[in-house]
Amino acid sequence: MQRRDGLRARTDIGVVARDGNLVSHCRGIELSAGGIVLDRGRPVTARDDRIFLKLELRLPEHFMPIRALARPIWASGHRQALKFLGVSDADRLSLAEHLDLLRLKGAELD
Repeated sequence: MQRRDGLRARTDIGVVARDGNLVSHCRGIELSAGGIVLDRGRPVTARDDRIFLKLELRLPEHFMPIRALARPIWASGHRQALKFLGVSDADRLSLAEHLDLLRLKGAELD
């Protein structure tokens, strides 16, 4: 069993996932400083299992999207978990602030 470190919380944010010319609009439903679980809105297929994806996360409290490079970890049904590989320091701070707001609202997961 994999051990998770840090805060994880339920969220509902818009996410754009890009793999070259392929663009998917999905929802971020769980978030941590290290990754995100997406609801693809359809069953996850082999074409969604790319080596790397460029993500744009639309946080409600930020005008500009958070940009991250991520790789798939697991998929089940409509859900796909991604691990962040590259996030700028400023965007990582914005993610931490969003997670703090979610914790204050009681959206933290065990």
